[in-house]
Amino acid sequence: MVFRFARDVFYRSDIYNRMLRRHGTAQIHALGIDPLPGDPVRGAGILNGEMILAARKRTLGPHPFAADLKSRHAVADLYGFSWLRDLAALSAPGARETAQALTRDWLRHHDRWDPVTWAPGVTGARILAWLNHVDFVTESADNGLRMEMAAAAAAQMRHLARGDRSGMENAEIDAAPFTAGAALVAGAVGLPGLEALLDTGLDRLRAAVDRDLLADGGHRSRAPESALCTLSRLVMAARALRAGHKPVPEFLSDAIKRLAPAVKATVLGDGALAAFNGGSNGAAHRVAAILGAANQRGAGPTSLPDWGIERLQAGTTTVVADTGGHGGLHAGALSFELSSGRHRLVVNCGAHPDETTEWARVLRSTAAHSTLTVNDTDALPTGRPEATDLGLSVRRNEREGSSLVQSAHDGYRRAFGVVHNRDLYLSGAGDDFRGKDTLVGGSGAFTLRFHLHPETGASLLEGGDAVLLKLPGGKGWRFRCSGARPELEESVYLGDPARPRRCGQIVLRGEHRGRETAVRWSFLREGA
Repeated sequence: MVFRFARDVFYRSDIYNRMLRRHGTAQIHALGIDPLPGDPVRGAGILNGEMILAARKRTLGPHPFAADLKSRHAVADLYGFSWLRDLAALSAPGARETAQALTRDWLRHHDRWDPVTWAPGVTGARILAWLNHVDFVTESADNGLRMEMAAAAAAQMRHLARGDRSGMENAEIDAAPFTAGAALVAGAVGLPGLEALLDTGLDRLRAAVDRDLLADGGHRSRAPESALCTLSRLVMAARALRAGHKPVPEFLSDAIKRLAPAVKATVLGDGALAAFNGGSNGAAHRVAAILGAANQRGAGPTSLPDWGIERLQAGTTTVVADTGGHGGLHAGALSFELSSGRHRLVVNCGAHPDETTEWARVLRSTAAHSTLTVNDTDALPTGRPEATDLGLSVRRNEREGSSLVQSAHDGYRRAFGVVHNRDLYLSGAGDDFRGKDTLVGGSGAFTLRFHLHPETGASLLEGGDAVLLKLPGGKGWRFRCSGARPELEESVYLGDPARPRRCGQIVLRGEHRGRETAVRWSFLREGA
């Protein structure tokens, strides 16, 4: 603690900030390594003084860096300059001038160390954005702006190379180590005079790969969206090396080859990701762009036991299940998402990146996932707050095209003596998806939830023992269950956290007493 205080005092000093600018470079070369396309709609919003930061529209006016933002994620989005790609995608008068004005504003007021706005992930994102869009920003401007950006980028590179870990508390979620490493690699290529930092950047990336990528290619955070962000940073590093006519090291190529199929395994029929463990769906076009840049063309694996992801796919039906138990702050143990063709049927409620909102807290709960709760309590680590894996066992069997996944977690054992087992079965034709949830030991009231996508219509059938589900286009599925009676209740969906949407949920309730209680349920495609 004393060391951190002394370090921060030194970093804030004029001596340190002048030291970062010694031998300042006067050149910066555009690399064009970003695999993501810009959003012209968001770009148009920026011209009107509005920005989407941490999935919330904020009216910030012409001087957004003067705003008092409470959310660290919102600050990271603003100071990371990723919005430059949105302005660059906007072919409208004033887009370039707005980019120039905002960049000058940052250079004038924020071009010195700050523990939040110069955190490794934020600084790395800013450097990468500048290297991608410096031509767009500086075209038609006086040469002084480009020289200022070059000198500022070089100073930030030197600071990154020191290995500052401030602001890394959520590094496994926001891919900060990969962002910082990729920025060092790209900056060593795009900023003349900093070539010596290339090895530093590669060492950082290698350490991040060793620490955060699992043996099956999954990401330590267990969030598909975090894995996608990590993949984009690895792709950018590889592209920067190729742009500089430098070899791509084997560890980097191997990491991309392992991570890309793992991400692909979490993609549902609409082309977007399953929402697990603090991640949202990610727009389908963004997912496709990053997977395409990683040269991931084929199907992803069906089983990722280290990551705790199982994929069941047959016909036009896809199920992605979280079999790893607890992930980060989200308690969605054994939840799943289901799609039929290009339409989602069953979902989790999603996540929100703005940690200051009530949404962020509510969406972490077990009840916000398509899984089972006991006594309206979250499934959390049993006396092991540092644990990220509650899976007791996962078994998978394939037979004649059908798939059966059996998994369990002990997140309720300490509080209620209960172990939750879940079996998931998908037929070879993809028209019959069944499950069985079993509670073993202990006792308590249970609630089993199936959150429905907003575009899925639901109505109880006469007799109240089944639910008819209608997808866009008229295709239908029928939900049945035994061991409880279905009810329809309201829910909310934040697959895109910037657009909360009302939806429904199928809810089954009951009491567990004795050694074992089982609830069976099924989704059967109509007309199959």
